[in-house]
Amino acid sequence: MYVNRFDGLPPQSPSMARRILQGLLIASLFPLAAGIGIGAEAVRGAVVQARLARAVDEAALAGGRVMHDSQRDGHVRRFFEQAFPAGFLGARTAPLEIDADMEQGILSVHAQATVEATFLRLIGVHDMTVEAEALVRRPSRSGGEPKLKRAAS
Repeated sequence: MYVNRFDGLPPQSPSMARRILQGLLIASLFPLAAGIGIGAEAVRGAVVQARLARAVDEAALAGGRVMHDSQRDGHVRRFFEQAFPAGFLGARTAPLEIDADMEQGILSVHAQATVEATFLRLIGVHDMTVEAEALVRRPSRSGGEPKLKRAAS
């Protein structure tokens, strides 16, 4: 003999169970879509950071070759702009920072890019900032090897 635990309640129709499962399926698609979107943004940020690092490296090496030239900063900027085109994957770059210590023969190039977020806005993050820096050491004109100063601890 079959005993129903829910005596007195009408049996559920298959269409009601199907509707519940469809609702659960649709509800589970939202977090899945959000996860895929956030993952895509993370990949986009990593690609921008990698390209920015490569562009800064190329620019620093180009600047190191013409370190004692009066047009050095122009060469560095030109190499950077060719390696990291404006608007690459929607990124906005801050002005390139170029510092040189001629006595030590050290050229430093620093760049920063901001990538506007799309899916990350759902959790309150409006943009991602990535940075890259490269140092090039060249012998000074006097011919000696550059000596790096140690930071005081």
